[in-house]
Amino acid sequence: MKKLYAGLLSLGATACQPHSASTTTSPVAAKAAATSPTAATVADTTAAVLQLLRQVDLIPAWYHDPEQSAMEGFYGPNNYRISFYYDTIWHDAQRPNLFHFAGRDRYKKVITPFTGTLTVTRLAPLPDTVGVMSGQGNRAYTAFANFVLREDAAAKEAGWCQGRAVLDFQVTSHGQATQAISQSIDTGAENPTMGCGLLFWGTWQDNRTGRQQPVTWANYYGVIVPETLRKLGLGDRADEVRPELAKYGCNTIMENDEWWADTPKPSLNM
Repeated sequence: MKKLYAGLLSLGATACQPHSASTTTSPVAAKAAATSPTAATVADTTAAVLQLLRQVDLIPAWYHDPEQSAMEGFYGPNNYRISFYYDTIWHDAQRPNLFHFAGRDRYKKVITPFTGTLTVTRLAPLPDTVGVMSGQGNRAYTAFANFVLREDAAAKEAGWCQGRAVLDFQVTSHGQATQAISQSIDTGAENPTMGCGLLFWGTWQDNRTGRQQPVTWANYYGVIVPETLRKLGLGDRADEVRPELAKYGCNTIMENDEWWADTPKPSLNM
């Protein structure tokens, strides 16, 4: 493992400058880009990434935090709530930096299956100033990736999405990656995931109309709450859900209804 850690540490200045296919720069994308070097300072580390991904199993880290269940996000100019759940993630047989995934999303109570790919382009050490939970002395890192997500074409109003993903992870002594979530969002704000461990942002395109909309989702939705919804109280420390948030689909943001399960448990309002 000493050789593995040495290789990761050598990538200290190789964080990729995130970009989105969207023509509108979201606050999430802007903040993530601000934490990364400019293109002029980024070296080509493709060979190093491939070598390291043959030694480290990233699959466990790509899954959302089981305590958070599905990942929550915001879609379109009105920032309506959207949810994502990943059923399975697997390695590509030929390319160690390519991951395939399948799952389901929910938008306005409509659940749609999807498949997609994640292509890791850069790895970089996570700053020591970002304390992570359950660290146990393991080094922590950030993976930068491009993703493409396609909904089942047979589904009503199906579409596809492309954009960027960032993942914070720790490497165990057995070469397995576990997701690294910051002990405090205040300290985690220094890294591209803003402390939540896993963050996606990009542009969604309707298959039928070609219309494009911005979308973002995260392991902890509190780090990506749009300013308009934050002013209404969403993401507050108390996490009180207010009636005026209903038109954004967030009146039940704390409802544990397990919509992704084959046999959902009864809803539990928290």
